[in-house]
Amino acid sequence: MPDSPASFALHLPTLMLMSVVVMSAAAAIMTIFGISQRVYRGYWWWTGAMWLAAAGAVLHAVRGVWPEAVVPGIFLVLVWPMLIVTGVRRFFARDRLFSSPAIDATAFALCYAAWLACWVGDMPQLVRSTAFSLSSLLLYLYAAVFLYRIEERRRSPALKLLVLLMIAMAAVPLLRVVALVGMAGAGDLPARPLVAAGVVLPLLIGMLFTVYLCLVLTHERTVRDLRETQRQLRVLADIDMLTQVPNRRHFEELATAIVGRSGAPSAVLVLFDIDHFKRINDTLGHAVGDEALRLVARCTRETLRTRDVMGRVGGDEFMLLLPGASVDDALLVAERITRRLDAQRSNLPLPLSLSFGVVQIEPSEALESAQHRADQALYEAKRQGRRRAVPAALRGPDTVFGESRSLGFEPQ
Repeated sequence: MPDSPASFALHLPTLMLMSVVVMSAAAAIMTIFGISQRVYRGYWWWTGAMWLAAAGAVLHAVRGVWPEAVVPGIFLVLVWPMLIVTGVRRFFARDRLFSSPAIDATAFALCYAAWLACWVGDMPQLVRSTAFSLSSLLLYLYAAVFLYRIEERRRSPALKLLVLLMIAMAAVPLLRVVALVGMAGAGDLPARPLVAAGVVLPLLIGMLFTVYLCLVLTHERTVRDLRETQRQLRVLADIDMLTQVPNRRHFEELATAIVGRSGAPSAVLVLFDIDHFKRINDTLGHAVGDEALRLVARCTRETLRTRDVMGRVGGDEFMLLLPGASVDDALLVAERITRRLDAQRSNLPLPLSLSFGVVQIEPSEALESAQHRADQALYEAKRQGRRRAVPAALRGPDTVFGESRSLGFEPQ
């Protein structure tokens, strides 16, 4: 035999008490997590929404002895999706977001005012329940649209699930409106069973899912921040911060991978440095020396192809790997770097010149061996008076220097 309204009402206090306990426990979990773990902007809005939802359930539980409790109780129930929206708005504050806080507040105020007008006007329970259901439907749909329009939704499973949750929560008042329309000719309706079935229980279920999804959103942000931190640490480990080019270790990693690749074309290794760099630091200061290093690095990057690799391997020493190039190609690159440096050195109080050592990496030759030959060629360029590029080739076990090429202009 189906339960009568009287039998349903008999169990209502227990149902309401259990709902309040579960809601309070969920809010407490959010609070404890927020205190003990790192959280982000917006998290405490979600936590506040949970506590206010629990308070709303308490007000609905006592409306039998205090009928006016329904006014703040309905307020707290209707404001719940808007508090979730506010938390998400702050959580994704850097994204371009749909609507604005003023529109959020206006939407809530209109919906709550519509229900309050029915209550103040002492409308029949059917009208008040319909007004509440329509207000809930509109606010949940507003929240669903807001969440759907967040760009991060495409990458966040938790945000996608939160959109679906708001749609599901909107379906509850929609079904309730349909049911109420069907009851239009049945006279006035009992208020308390409708509150338990139509207000507190859906809010309880939605609140539990929201707690989980808010914690998952926080976890997603933490993981993303950790990955970004790891990326930055990797950059700090791989990149020379002054010149923004790979440091020696990272250059050798990249160069070894290219040279050791199966079927890779022959490559040229170029080692160069700034002539009389110590004198620049000693006479003009390290700030001028740093600016000279940045200028040389920039001019070199602007000259190289996309597939070429550059690294700062010493104080003022740079190394280039030019895959698929010949020694003649490398000498032309050295000339272009020098000409570009001459054209862009106007901010420096002195002329700059570079010396280059150029070697063709032999088949099966280790990178370390090629670096040693390039160093010998660079030393030979210094010995011959600087401002020049010297190629070096292997002739059996010996290194043989080719004809040097003068570069740039004669310093004044």
